Amino acid sequence: MKALLAACLVAAAAGGACARDRSGCAPEVEDTLRELNPKRAIAGEVADAQCKPWPGSQLLAAVMAFERGESPDRHWTAVLALLDGKTLRVKHSQRFEIEEDAINRVGPGSFRLDTANYALAPGVRALGLRYDHFGPGPSAADGSQGDELILFVPDGRKLRPVLGTAMARSRAITGCLRSCPDAIIETADFTLAIGPRGPSGWNDLLLSATVRRDGPDDDKTIDRTPKRLQQVYRHDGREYKLLSTALDWDDFCCTVGWPPR
Repeated sequence: MKALLAACLVAAAAGGACARDRSGCAPEVEDTLRELNPKRAIAGEVADAQCKPWPGSQLLAAVMAFERGESPDRHWTAVLALLDGKTLRVKHSQRFEIEEDAINRVGPGSFRLDTANYALAPGVRALGLRYDHFGPGPSAADGSQGDELILFVPDGRKLRPVLGTAMARSRAITGCLRSCPDAIIETADFTLAIGPRGPSGWNDLLLSATVRRDGPDDDKTIDRTPKRLQQVYRHDGREYKLLSTALDWDDFCCTVGWPPR
């Protein structure tokens, strides 16, 4: 059974046919994540999951969220892990809780693994986790954020978060989001790039925003020209902190895994 399991995991990591469902996760991965801490085994149905090979290694990245309880006390226990692709042993992991509210709700596609080459320092590569709210949200709001990105680095048996930011943001300049038809709205879509080496030996992170303003079609006073602005994050020896910014937006983030505890 162990040999079969190992062969299955290697095939999955290579893009083979061993993945059991569209998430890319074999049933054995679910069992392993549920029993990560036998004293705190996780019950509940799987609400969302994704497994992907971590490029340049024999590791398998996995995230899985388990739904627990019922409204209004419903919550989710999520586990992010890097597993040995041959033995299924968890090498590094992080566990966190999400409470349901008007915005936060976990559903299919809430979590995505971002395995881009986030090379932060010599020998240090981060695993990205993206989270999108599944809840309906308020009918009127001054601002919103989505596509949260949290970067984790292996630290002993843990996955330690070092950066959290929202990659999509909106705010109302006048009126409100969603239910104000004459509102003037700004949206910002972000991309992340690796910058030069900083004083701590870790690379700076460059977060570039494309900001667009929109509103009623007949309002000719609105400047709809996209603007490119940048934020710079620098590692302080423990995590990334905002060093400089050309934006005056709220930098609050994130729902899961951030700020570090």
